[in-house]
Amino acid sequence: MRLIAISLLGFLLAACGGSSSSSSSSSSGGGAAAGGLTSWPASQQGEDPPPAPEQFEPIISNGDTLASMLPANIVNRLFDPVAFGYTVNDISDPIIVEHMVRASFAQLQDGSRLQHAYHWYGHPYENSEVALMPVEFLNRYGTKLYGEIVLPYAAKGSPKEGPFPVIIALQGLNTNVAMYRWWHRLFADNGYMVFAFDFSGQGHSDDEGEGDPGNNLHDAQDAMRYLFEKSSIASVLNAEQVGVIGHSMGAGGVLRVQEQEASNATEPNPVRIRAAVAAAPVGESVSASPIPIMIQTGDHDGPIAPIPFANPAIVRPLYDSFEGDRAFIVAEASTHGQHTNYPLLPTATWGREIAANYSLAWMNYYLLDDAAALAVLEGGHPHLSFLHDSATRINGVEKAYRGNGLAPDPDEFQ
Repeated sequence: MRLIAISLLGFLLAACGGSSSSSSSSSSGGGAAAGGLTSWPASQQGEDPPPAPEQFEPIISNGDTLASMLPANIVNRLFDPVAFGYTVNDISDPIIVEHMVRASFAQLQDGSRLQHAYHWYGHPYENSEVALMPVEFLNRYGTKLYGEIVLPYAAKGSPKEGPFPVIIALQGLNTNVAMYRWWHRLFADNGYMVFAFDFSGQGHSDDEGEGDPGNNLHDAQDAMRYLFEKSSIASVLNAEQVGVIGHSMGAGGVLRVQEQEASNATEPNPVRIRAAVAAAPVGESVSASPIPIMIQTGDHDGPIAPIPFANPAIVRPLYDSFEGDRAFIVAEASTHGQHTNYPLLPTATWGREIAANYSLAWMNYYLLDDAAALAVLEGGHPHLSFLHDSATRINGVEKAYRGNGLAPDPDEFQ
């Protein structure tokens, strides 16, 4: 299990960080073919790692023994409060252990950016449940970027059910699209078309070419332009129902994208961002908040990795500065790894449930006018932080939550 031990050291490095400065929006591209789709284009499942060398198969088979030694239903209860519930759960699952061993070997020979530490083989329980369309497109500087269009309902429905609402997904520093596949699948399974892509210099995308400053806002704008103007599924997208989500560096991109909405408010543009979820932003500031914004973080989220208690206090002033509808969701005992599906990263097992429930409800409410989503947003959760206030302001109504999911006495928060 030496490779796993080595990998664990790398996993605890920062997944995410700051991002580049932004400027004005980009030029337009060509149009998509006219007419609607009658059937989905060819798609595939997420990429699994190739088999490991034969001499290492005994290492993989040891996963069954480890699983019997660490029954997850018992151990999770012990390790969740100290943010290692998912780690123990993954170590005790032979399918995940096998996946990680094979992925570690594959990283050494598949062209991965080894300095980024994280493999691009997703998660064994997510890969098989999605229908992906891998695509490549150029940003405005000519750098080739890799993206994945995640089809609604795993392509088991019909394009004629559209037009579909859209989620643009932005990743963290030194990560890749596969690390957030659970999040993409969540929205796709609920009828959204999801477009995730690797920023330049990350994942399967090329390094920045000459003259490319690595501006994440520009990459995000160019990805959106490609999706709506040049992709093969452009004709079934609903340009009036577009949201953006992002984690860490990607959360910074989310804030800059929504800030740009204010700058472009008077410009003609058929595609507008209507709602945003920024997960674990790091030291960000914005000068405008023209759309509903949710910030998600956790007790043990830190500016760069699981540094206890830091991030909720750091980003709360950012939340307080938003003028419109807003939400601030702090998950108990959760870390910077809460929003990834990368195996073994430490976080509490309920963290992803909280992230899923709140981010989906936020988009359903503001993009789809789903009244039932409001009950989720204002209903609390048993594992919201006991240490930091969670809060919402929806339609002008302020509510605060702590720990048990109930709204405390407002006088306690004066």
